[in-house]
Amino acid sequence: MPDALVWHEAHADEVVPRYEGHDPDALNAWLRPFLPSAPALVVDVGAGSGRDAAWLARLGHAVVAVEPTRALREGAQARHPDPRIRRVDDRLPDLDLLHAESLRADALLLRAVWMHLPPGVRGRALARLSDLLLPGGLLAITIRQGPADPERAMHPADAEEIAALAAGLPLEVLHLGHAEDAHRRAGVSWAYAALRRSS
Repeated sequence: MPDALVWHEAHADEVVPRYEGHDPDALNAWLRPFLPSAPALVVDVGAGSGRDAAWLARLGHAVVAVEPTRALREGAQARHPDPRIRRVDDRLPDLDLLHAESLRADALLLRAVWMHLPPGVRGRALARLSDLLLPGGLLAITIRQGPADPERAMHPADAEEIAALAAGLPLEVLHLGHAEDAHRRAGVSWAYAALRRSS
């Protein structure tokens, strides 16, 4: 199976204009009711081009933008320089660097990341994410639905799977939703999951 990190490193110039071509206010409208009040510490896991990290910073949050792809991480720094954003080279399922720092966040955002994780590591990844949250903290995940791109190491995934995995963790499901694809790709849509750490 190809590695998603390797693919994104090789195709950064191609994907960045797509990522940056959409209004983060519109893409994240579903998320706004669940976000903590600013200022809060928000971790954007798989921050990509930096679009959503910059949006969160504009809302007044301190942001840790986690992106293992060097081309995307360095491009995001150049494109969205902001002292409220700290950029980190770390990756799921373990997020070893953040855990070594004992970081605890008010919210975690994973946009278009979950389907790149093989099913066998998703339980471990969700437990790690839960550990990074403060009590009452928000975990928000968007998941691509529809035909997978075999070159990008995608695996079938849905919000119901996340809800099932959360049942054994201190995570309460707040919202499961669905939206059309902003790029209008045939057969592609998005599932949303918002969870809150209970203790």
